[in-house]
Amino acid sequence: MSPPSLTRRTILRGIGASITLPFLESLAPRSARAAAAGATPPTRMAYLFMPNGVHPQRWTPEGAGMDWKASPLLQPLESHRQDLTILTNLQNALADGGDGHYAKSASWLTGFRVRKTTGRDVDVGGPSVDQAYAAHCGHQTRLPSLELGTEPVRKGVDLQVNFTQLYGGHISWRDRHVPLPSEINPRTAFDRLFRERGENDRLTAEDTRSVLDLTLEQAHALRGKVSAEDQRRLDEYLETIRSLETRIQADIARVASGENLDPAVKPEVEKLRDRITAFENSKDPGGRMRLDHTEHARLMLDLIAMSFWSDNTRAATFMFGIDVSSKNFSFLPGVSESHHESSHHSDKPEKLEQYARINLWHMEQYAYLLDRLKSMKEGEGSVLDNSMIMFGSSLRNGNAHQWQNLPIVLAGRGGNLRPSGHVVNSAGTPLCNLYLSLLQRSGLQLDRFGDSTAPLALA
Repeated sequence: MSPPSLTRRTILRGIGASITLPFLESLAPRSARAAAAGATPPTRMAYLFMPNGVHPQRWTPEGAGMDWKASPLLQPLESHRQDLTILTNLQNALADGGDGHYAKSASWLTGFRVRKTTGRDVDVGGPSVDQAYAAHCGHQTRLPSLELGTEPVRKGVDLQVNFTQLYGGHISWRDRHVPLPSEINPRTAFDRLFRERGENDRLTAEDTRSVLDLTLEQAHALRGKVSAEDQRRLDEYLETIRSLETRIQADIARVASGENLDPAVKPEVEKLRDRITAFENSKDPGGRMRLDHTEHARLMLDLIAMSFWSDNTRAATFMFGIDVSSKNFSFLPGVSESHHESSHHSDKPEKLEQYARINLWHMEQYAYLLDRLKSMKEGEGSVLDNSMIMFGSSLRNGNAHQWQNLPIVLAGRGGNLRPSGHVVNSAGTPLCNLYLSLLQRSGLQLDRFGDSTAPLALA
């Protein structure tokens, strides 16, 4: 196989594998290097959704600006305080008047009113903010956008509120009628980033081999044509892929072996074991067999980080869980119930404590992603420096289903964003003012998004 041509965007290819490399200065033609040195890396945008809201008394930090003091739930972000903008008093007003959850989660990234329906005529008013950005820049990347999650969408109608449960499982909308489902299988998501699919999108024989083994010859040829510094960056990048691939394989093997499985799903695993190989997990019904929810979430967050570092996509969403999920968090010390159950705390101290511990777990995972992005060097900075990574929920206090003063944190410096610490907005400021500002900073010529009234003033 011939070595890759030296271009700014180099791809290592093998039979069944395709690894897009991050920018390596040595690969730019001499005439382009000076321009490349001063070029601005692309802006990436990710939205991380946590259902069910937060413990309201443990969220808001003290103080304003960069002198903010972390609240109990924001403690995991302390090491990233120079990268953060914590936004208070943003609301999604058009989510009012629907049910407690579905109308709010479905409109979290659109800012429009959701049509009440049992499923035949879903309508969220317009595209979500991630898809507005994907429509702008998606033609420049392998994938226009990446949607990931951890739980399958529930089918049917929630008869308590007469809403389709589809609304609770989607935050990304291509347009007002078309939701983009979240991929919940780490292996499938990895393949989208680093494998070439066969005819009719079928698995090929090479899918059981590491993508690095399939591109080894080209990788060796490339190392001899780049500088020592770029060799170091290339090795670090490929090793990160190797580590991620190994962890996914271990996750699948754990499912296949039945190790540490919840007894409730173990019989189902036994029936499927002969169909789950070391690298095939397509029969796992939505990842329910994974007891290690933390590892599942972190695999997905690592895939977002890798998709940005490789410039496979510049727009991503991640759902830590679907709305009204029954996912039990008893793997956390002191927790015995689901996030949804604990969010309906009725101000009972023992339930509020569980609610806060589940919130804290989510913040730790957000901090994990920021750590990963910050470790990925790009030019004179990091991938985090060229990204906008928003974390939040469609509810404030889950017990009251509040759509006002939503918990929102923004990290990164993409689009020349300057982290501002704790920003206290006027009460009632539309959440879509933030989205409009982020889209404008990312190069879109828009005057309005959702129910925005003006771009949010960000430093």
